[in-house]
Amino acid sequence: MQLTEAQLYEALRTVIDPDLRQNIVEAGLVKGLAWNAQEQKVVVSVQLTTPACPLKGYFSAQITEAIQQVVGKGWRVEVSFTAQTVGSALETLPQVKNMILVGSGKGGVGKSTVAANLAVALARLGARAGLLDADIYGPSVPILLGIEHAKPSVREKDGRPYLVPIRKYGIEIMSLGLLVPPGQATPWRGPMASNTLKQLLTETDWGELDYLIVDMPPGTGDIQITLAQQFRPQGAIIVTTPQKLSYADAEKALMMFRMPLVQVPIIGVIENMSYFWTPELPERKFYIFGEKGGQMLAQQYGVPFLGEIPLLESVVQRSDSGIPAALEEGTPIARAFEQIASETVRIVSRLALTSVV
Repeated sequence: MQLTEAQLYEALRTVIDPDLRQNIVEAGLVKGLAWNAQEQKVVVSVQLTTPACPLKGYFSAQITEAIQQVVGKGWRVEVSFTAQTVGSALETLPQVKNMILVGSGKGGVGKSTVAANLAVALARLGARAGLLDADIYGPSVPILLGIEHAKPSVREKDGRPYLVPIRKYGIEIMSLGLLVPPGQATPWRGPMASNTLKQLLTETDWGELDYLIVDMPPGTGDIQITLAQQFRPQGAIIVTTPQKLSYADAEKALMMFRMPLVQVPIIGVIENMSYFWTPELPERKFYIFGEKGGQMLAQQYGVPFLGEIPLLESVVQRSDSGIPAALEEGTPIARAFEQIASETVRIVSRLALTSVV
């Protein structure tokens, strides 16, 4: 049999990207194709839309099956992956591909814990991730990541001084809590808080980032509107807990991002503290704050439900020790953050590619 490039590309057209709903040839994901008849080997190079793409196994299996339908099972198919993160770099932050806001309608729902662990989970999946603590009035990221005594250095770049973010757990971190003494209050009015945040964001020397996670202050005030209007983030994630009170406030936050003056796409809803879980009773889930509030919110507004995060005693202990729960291996909470990170990058890539089209 005389194998041709046209035959191989025709086979690859049967492999569909489930996010883009296109075959990988038309989507431009196939970047290289070679074969050796003597060695009975085909090599396919695929470019993913993010290094954190969770579909590598899916693509490998589908491509191998499609190619072997043409060349036979005796041939070996090798699939290699590269990644070019999809995103529209911000004019004021050209090194950041995607900015993702993590918000909530009220405090106490674990939004900062979610934001910090999401950034860590993205880094563990292979993405270049950063975390900005935008909660000017109550920055908690330094404690959550065990850097409350760290002090950012300053470097000069293009004749201007820039803060150097603290690097830990594979992510770049900046917070006002790193710049003011512990316990010092910041009683600023809205415009002053917004201006401080803009400075913190634009005068930090972020590296090349695939994703910058922004831990927002709770509520629907000046800071949220300033970030949305002036930086045009790629999307927002809403964090809620199951109970009715949290649901009602999360609903307000979601609606704020959809307002004509804001217009930030909703990536999805995360339900934190969904249920209590203990290793002593691994088959039981204790719904102590109610059940499925986050799912109902996502369903009501037609946005993705990114997942449930259980409440574990170890989360409190690890957070107080500055160790993210996403670093644990094999626990329900680590699996939850990995799943949420994977789903987030898929939705962000889809949003970016849709806006390009």
